Amino acid sequence: GPGRAVTPHLIAELAAAGKGLTRPELAVLLAYGKLELKRDIVAPDAPDDPYFEGLLEGYFPKALRKYDEPMRRHRLRRDIVATVVANDAINRCGPSFPSRLIAAAGCDAVAFTAGYEAAKSVLDIPALWDAVAALDGKIPAAGQMALFRRLSAALRGAAFWLARGAARERLDVAGLIHRYGPGFKALTRLMPEILSPIEQAQVAARSTQLVEAGAPEALARAAAVLQPLTTAGDLVDMAEASSWPLPNVARLYHAVGAVFGFDRVRQAAGAYAVGDTFERVALRRLIEDLLAQQTELTHAVMAFTGGAQCGEDAEAAHDAATSWAALRRDKVDLALHTIAEIEASTGPWTFAKLTIANAALRELAEAAKKKGR
Repeated sequence: GPGRAVTPHLIAELAAAGKGLTRPELAVLLAYGKLELKRDIVAPDAPDDPYFEGLLEGYFPKALRKYDEPMRRHRLRRDIVATVVANDAINRCGPSFPSRLIAAAGCDAVAFTAGYEAAKSVLDIPALWDAVAALDGKIPAAGQMALFRRLSAALRGAAFWLARGAARERLDVAGLIHRYGPGFKALTRLMPEILSPIEQAQVAARSTQLVEAGAPEALARAAAVLQPLTTAGDLVDMAEASSWPLPNVARLYHAVGAVFGFDRVRQAAGAYAVGDTFERVALRRLIEDLLAQQTELTHAVMAFTGGAQCGEDAEAAHDAATSWAALRRDKVDLALHTIAEIEASTGPWTFAKLTIANAALRELAEAAKKKGR
């Protein structure tokens, strides 16, 4: 009711009852989230990133933009930048997004800000967001909201990976965009054909759901292919380290996902209904484990083949992965048997089943690493 205190206990009670907060309560949470994030961004040197000079200019009326130098010296420059970034992040991704990402990525507000702004750029989120916003009154509200949710989910995922990269290598916004932007754009153009069959089916299902909710087909397709791009940063790093063409690395990576069952387990993990906060954290870490193991096995197959030609097309990539597997039949069969046994068992995937499947794949990845690939 009106005036009730929004506490973790209240939120837990509402969640258990299948209810939510009122609009005024949500507005209060949004406001406090923005204030807290603005404070965290201002404290370090995040607003001093040169990338934000364009943002600062956009904050002022066009008639004042000719005064570039006074703007850069404005005594509230850092506060303005922090306010705009905080408002944008929370309006698009929700009030708990910054604190959850910072904790999950193990980064600070500087890396968060860099990762978030870079993710917006490499996924072309502002243009897609504006295209969805322009549908006001033209399509059913359910379709428009479904599109916004899909964009927000992709933005959160990409921001997490890029924020970790920013923290690890001390990259600013421009550094992240320069390093990963071309790769994200290149992989976007290859979607969804470059994915494994299971992942292609997931993209098609997401696109169909959006269209059925009222979204235009072109926007539905554009939003549906964003989720698999979460791993694009790792693929760019692999291509750079190996001097392989990025498309070849991506084809082999997704072939490894199909041959060893990573895509099947990850699909089950994505469909799993998480319970409390601790289970959500555990599930996220399990998915990160699966991605890291798939990357490790891709490295192993790359070293085994010795040439980028194995990623020229989907068939060559699949052949390379199965050839590597044939020389390690016992370990591979054990992992695949474990996954198949779980899939054949009665009842849905549980967290215990996901943990067992993940452990089997981890043993395979670790064995490949110990044997020098």
